[in-house]
Amino acid sequence: MDVLIVRHGIAMDRDKAASRGVLDPDRPLTRKGRTRMQEVARGLHELAPAVTELISSPLLRAVQTAEIVREAYAELKHGRSAALLPEAEPAALARALGRRAATATLAIVGHEPQLGAFMSWCLTGSARSFVELQKGGAGLVRFDERPAAGAGRLIWLLPPAVLRSLR
Repeated sequence: MDVLIVRHGIAMDRDKAASRGVLDPDRPLTRKGRTRMQEVARGLHELAPAVTELISSPLLRAVQTAEIVREAYAELKHGRSAALLPEAEPAALARALGRRAATATLAIVGHEPQLGAFMSWCLTGSARSFVELQKGGAGLVRFDERPAAGAGRLIWLLPPAVLRSLR
């Protein structure tokens, strides 16, 4: 199983959102965030064309990012999972992903620090994060079967600027 791990795009500033009465779960992508994610999504498709399913956090900025990624692929199914919320444990996300076929190529869209902790857990068995994805950044982790602690191999990890350059 391959897991394409994507951090959501640039969203409305937390303080600005609060001053406008927008709750954190409802913070949308900015215009710049949408534009850049469209470019990133084309780069993701170049590097990982075999994605079969897309799963995002239910928070608006992740859902919007996932929809942009979905548009770069033809007929990609998009679901949401609480296992991609910022406070979710890596093992819970692994269990959620493990329900899919072991030969799947999944794309997940979520938040830091959870994605970095998940990637670190997959690579080393420890959720102590040594990875931090930039907004719009992504990485691909490969498993012989399903996601598990220390069972992953890092195939690539790229910042958004590099992904945008691939389009």
